[in-house]
Amino acid sequence: MGHKKVRRRLAWRCVRGYFGRDGSAAAEFALVAPAIILIVAGISDFGMLATNSAALAATTRIGAEYARGHPADISGIQNSMQNAMRSTPPLVFPASFPQSCECDDGLSIACTESCATIGRPGPNRVFVRISASQAFTPLVSWPGIPAALTATAEIRMQ
Repeated sequence: MGHKKVRRRLAWRCVRGYFGRDGSAAAEFALVAPAIILIVAGISDFGMLATNSAALAATTRIGAEYARGHPADISGIQNSMQNAMRSTPPLVFPASFPQSCECDDGLSIACTESCATIGRPGPNRVFVRISASQAFTPLVSWPGIPAALTATAEIRMQ
């Protein structure tokens, strides 16, 4: 290349602002890349948290619907929930799904008692509380994100 062409190229680079900036894009990327990766990891973790929480809540509703027809079948309730939640890690269940009873006026009574025998209005209302939890592991350990997700659904049997 001729001397004039080289000078013209250098002059053009100086006018356009390119002279002396070799590698600046790589340096800028090196500074910005960790922040971008952290933002992407945060979006991914919070997205997984929302998805898993919604799936767990839906699974407890499925267990509650099964319990409506079979309230004493604890293993059947657990199996219906586990089959509905086809992801890992597996669900963790309480030892039993507690039942509670109350009268129409909201007074809690033992499920073996009757509202009529204690002078309260209405028939007994029986409730079953279905709950499950599942471990959650985010990509980055963020403050405030739980290690386990828990969901509960309560249905009225009568």
